[in-house]
Amino acid sequence: MFRPHDPVAQPVAESRHLSDRGINAMDRGDVVAAESLLSQAVKACPTDVEARRQYAEALWRGGLRLQAMEQLQKALALAPNDPQLTVRLGEMNLAMNKPGEARKMAEHVLDLTPNDASAWAVRARAEEAAGQYEQALADFDRALEYSHDDRPLLLETAELYRQLNRPQRALSTLTSLCETYGPNEEPQNVLYLKGLALQALNRHDEATDAFALALDHGPPTPELLYRLGEAQLTAGRNDDADRSLAQALSMDPNHAPSRALREQLEVASRPATTVYP
Repeated sequence: MFRPHDPVAQPVAESRHLSDRGINAMDRGDVVAAESLLSQAVKACPTDVEARRQYAEALWRGGLRLQAMEQLQKALALAPNDPQLTVRLGEMNLAMNKPGEARKMAEHVLDLTPNDASAWAVRARAEEAAGQYEQALADFDRALEYSHDDRPLLLETAELYRQLNRPQRALSTLTSLCETYGPNEEPQNVLYLKGLALQALNRHDEATDAFALALDHGPPTPELLYRLGEAQLTAGRNDDADRSLAQALSMDPNHAPSRALREQLEVASRPATTVYP
């Protein structure tokens, strides 16, 4: 039976109490208080893995990255096969520009649980950071097998396809991403990327619609207006293109792509001059 004054249980209870207060402080955005409380929680019970995990997060948010990683390593020494701890340490290694270490963390988890989507995602990001793009895409696809509606994963995968000039795959991935949102709830950046993919596929009318919808889902930017004008011009809607480019230049008169495209439009709109012999 549990005894009220159990010398082992008391430090654990104190650590959990301090941890709860520290987590609440983090939720409020008070990182300084969170660090202090979680540090006390770790001191109260150095073998409390969860206290060290949360302390690491507080340190990370406070910009003390090396100290945060040290705490996670100590937590892993206590729970070497904890997949969440291992994946999180992999993410931290990625943020510290150590893709090789991140990959090791991910592969350790995958050896134990091959269907861990977060581990596949870490390995994919590590491969991408190392320039191994084909392997990164394969790993992103594996991650999506186990977490098919994960929005950050879908967005990262679509962006990598776009960067590798595979607009059809980018578009299909972005379409899947859009399906995770309710009607008319897609974020502006997703619609913008969808417009770029449609544009690359020479589906300019659809690209125009995507860019126009993106404008309805967030504040206008010169780049978005430029892309809209570009799609409108290619679709033969010269007057609409002129208005979009004029709006882009009203926001940023030095936006070079908009200036160049508008000059091109103006030249094309001038009446031809007849030259007599």
